Amino acid sequence: MARQQQSPQQQFTIAYQRILLMGEWTALGLHTDTFAALAQPFPDDLCKIDGSGLTALDAAGARTILDLRQRLQQSAKTPVTLIGFAANQEHLLALVAEHEFLLPNPPPRLGLVAQIGRATQETGADLLAYLAFVGNTTGQFLRWLARPRSIRLRAILAETQLAGVNALFIVGLLSFLMGIVIAYQGGGPLDEYGANIFIVDLVGLTILREIAPLVTAIIVAGRTGSAYTAQIGAMRITEEVDALRSLAIDPIEILVLPKLLAMLVVLPLLITFADFAGLAGGILVSDVMFGVGLQNYIERLPQTFYMPSSFWVGLIKAPVFALIITSIGCHQGFRVSGGASSVGYATTRSVVQSIFLVIVVDAVFSVVFNRLDL
Repeated sequence: MARQQQSPQQQFTIAYQRILLMGEWTALGLHTDTFAALAQPFPDDLCKIDGSGLTALDAAGARTILDLRQRLQQSAKTPVTLIGFAANQEHLLALVAEHEFLLPNPPPRLGLVAQIGRATQETGADLLAYLAFVGNTTGQFLRWLARPRSIRLRAILAETQLAGVNALFIVGLLSFLMGIVIAYQGGGPLDEYGANIFIVDLVGLTILREIAPLVTAIIVAGRTGSAYTAQIGAMRITEEVDALRSLAIDPIEILVLPKLLAMLVVLPLLITFADFAGLAGGILVSDVMFGVGLQNYIERLPQTFYMPSSFWVGLIKAPVFALIITSIGCHQGFRVSGGASSVGYATTRSVVQSIFLVIVVDAVFSVVFNRLDL
C-alpha cells in the first residue's frame, strides 16, 4: 500500500518516494502550516520533488523548494532530483540557485576589543561635534551682543514661559517632597538622642547646597531639554532648518540663542523656588512629628551655618547647568536625520547625556567648594 502524508493546507503530498507540490508556492500563497510541516522529519527514502501540481511559483517559493532539496539531500541515500516542473519554473529555480550568493549575509560579530574601539570612536566623534556646536553658538552669541537690536525679546519671553513658569509646579512639588523625605529620614535618629533641633541643619544644608539645584536641573533636563531636541529634530525632518538657511538665516540665532538666554534667566529662579519648597517640606515634618515649630525652625536657620553662603553655593551652579541642558538638547536636535524614529533616539540621548553631565559637574562643584572651604 502506498504511504501518503498530506500537509494541513494541502500544499504537498508525500507518496512513492517523492514529494508532490501543489497549489501556489508564492510569498502570499505559502501558508504557515506548510512551513511547520516542512520543518518536520521526512523519510530517508525520498529522492524526488515533483512540481507537476504547482499552479504558481515565485522567487520565495523557489527559495523554499531549494532549501527543502538541500535538507533532504543531507539525509537521503541518493541524490534528490526535481521533476515535473514547467520550463519557466525550471528557469526560475536555476536563476534563484545561481544568485544565492547575492543574499545578504549577517554582519560579522565584533570582539570585545573591536566593540570598545568602535564605542570610543563614536564617543570621540560626538564630543568633537558637540564642541563645534558650542563654538558656533558662542560666535553667534557674541554677534548678538554686538547688535543688540537683533535680539529677539519676544522669542526669549516665550521660551521663558515654557521653560520656567510651566515648570514651577513640578519643581516645587518634588522639592517639597524631598524636604519631607530628608526631614523624616534624618529626624528619627536625631530624635532618639534628643537633638531634634538639628533637623534644621540637616534639611537646610542638604536642600540649599545639593538637592534643590540637582533636582531642578534633572527635572528641567527631562522636561525642557527633551522638548528642545524634539522640536529641532522635527524641524530637521520637515526641512524647516534647511529652509531657514536658504533664506540666509542662521538656525542657531532663531532656535538656540532664545532658548539659551531664557534658560540662563529661568534656572536660577527655579532653584530659588525649589529652595523655599524644600525648606517648607522640612518645616512641615519638623513641626508635626518632631516638635520643632515654625518659629524655632526659622530662628535656627541663620544660626546653624552661614545661610547666604549655602544659598549662593547652590545658585552658582545654575548657569552651568543651564548651558549644559540647552546646548546638549539643541545639539542632539540638529543631529537628527532620517525618519521619525531618529527623533525619539535623539531625545533619549539628549536626556541621558544632560542628566549624566549635570551629576558629574555637580560632583566637581562639591569637591571644589570643599577645597575652598565654602
